[in-house]
Amino acid sequence: MPPLASTQSQSAPASSRKYWTTAGLLYLSYFVLGFSLFAQAQFKPALADQWGTNTEGVASAIAWMMVGRLLAYPFAGPIADRVSRRVGAVIGACLLAVSFVGIVYVGGAALGTVMCVVAGLGNGFLDPAVYPALSEIFPKKAHIANLFLKFAILVAQFLLPLLMKWTGGADRDGGFRVIYLGFTVLVVVTVVGLFFAPFPPNDSKGKADGRKLARVRIDSTMIMLMVLGATTITTFTLWGNTNQELGKSYHMADPAITQSWYAAGAMVAVLVSTGLLTRVRATQIIIFYPLISAVTLLAVFFVHQAWIVPVAGFIIGWTAAGGVLQLVASTANSLFPQARGLMTSLVMIASAVGGFGFQQAAAGWVKSAPGNVLLLNAAVTLVGVVLAVFVDRSEKARTDASTD
Repeated sequence: MPPLASTQSQSAPASSRKYWTTAGLLYLSYFVLGFSLFAQAQFKPALADQWGTNTEGVASAIAWMMVGRLLAYPFAGPIADRVSRRVGAVIGACLLAVSFVGIVYVGGAALGTVMCVVAGLGNGFLDPAVYPALSEIFPKKAHIANLFLKFAILVAQFLLPLLMKWTGGADRDGGFRVIYLGFTVLVVVTVVGLFFAPFPPNDSKGKADGRKLARVRIDSTMIMLMVLGATTITTFTLWGNTNQELGKSYHMADPAITQSWYAAGAMVAVLVSTGLLTRVRATQIIIFYPLISAVTLLAVFFVHQAWIVPVAGFIIGWTAAGGVLQLVASTANSLFPQARGLMTSLVMIASAVGGFGFQQAAAGWVKSAPGNVLLLNAAVTLVGVVLAVFVDRSEKARTDASTD
């Protein structure tokens, strides 16, 4: 397989067309994943009644999804590399299906927490299988292909509030079971399709057998990519946890509108970045998008005006939540093609640990001093910018070498 070249805009080779159905099923799996990442938080009142707890208990259970991801990644990467992408994707999708049924039928907070862990496990198995598979289906446009995974997630998160409105809201007497079971049917269809859909040759397995995979050397670029996984997810998670309190402290009439602008910015980002990736390297976007995010966070800190919060929400949605983490994972795949599943796992492990750690560090400030969260977020984001400059040099050297 030819090396990835993010600066090229050629069409995928004709031989890849037989895998387009497979790609569609992989995107469908991430559409379902988008629902999984968002639904429990939206249905807190219904799940609190179902599990016999309160909304804080549901929120605590949701946090355990991160634990599920961390438990899955050490196994999911090697399975995707050494066994097959298909097996990893099918396991992940099956775990999501189990979690959906369990979430709406279990009768206690402990079992509800277990189901959230299972949902996290599903996420953890999907990531190391789907990112490399799309890179192998669209080798000339791997970064763009992986970026659209974020778009699939965003579409699910955009549609969920509409489905809630049509089925009666977030309470137990609403249609939350209908929605969960509907997505269960969708993920079962995805699993069946993945069983029969053709997958391209496993590039990692072809380039490195088990013995060579075990000797993948940890170098500075690998470490920097892992740290970038932590910094890029921190930018938008800290903003998401703080923007409502900022809106209130800046006397916004409707702080909730910031979330709508944030989502709009993220969706626009995917479309704009798709065009940019035909002209620039993915690593250049990983430099400049977070730099814009950091400047925006500092602007919000210094400009105490209500209007700046929704504007910043749109910009942060664009430059932080609109697929930068996906581009980091895709870059890791391109720089380490002999261990794509492993690299995706490492980046996502770092993102999970970093996102959780910085959220805990900032937790005491969210309500009492949201401005301090802005400064912490800007500092973390700027660290990512510096590291991205060095990763860009490695990517440029690889691209130059491939054209010699």
